[in-house]
Amino acid sequence: MESLADGGVLVEWSTQEGLATAAANLLEIGVDPTNLPHAIRHYETVQNCMRDAVLQILASAGFDVEKADAHTYGSAVHVKGGCP
Repeated sequence: MESLADGGVLVEWSTQEGLATAAANLLEIGVDPTNLPHAIRHYETVQNCMRDAVLQILASAGFDVEKADAHTYGSAVHVKGGCP
């Protein structure tokens, strides 16, 4: 969790190190963005699914949440307020 200036926090679920490393290694050697290798597509799918699950779980629990800015914070969830 990372605190933000607005008083909210970022919450992010991380993949297993092996999955993240495999994707990062491929990106380091360079890939065609129009034809990404399976490992990168799988990593992105897992990250997006888990972000959406965290969003839905926290919202269901009563937290004020939204997707964080992906360019700055990746797949993090911005928790803007606590439970009522």
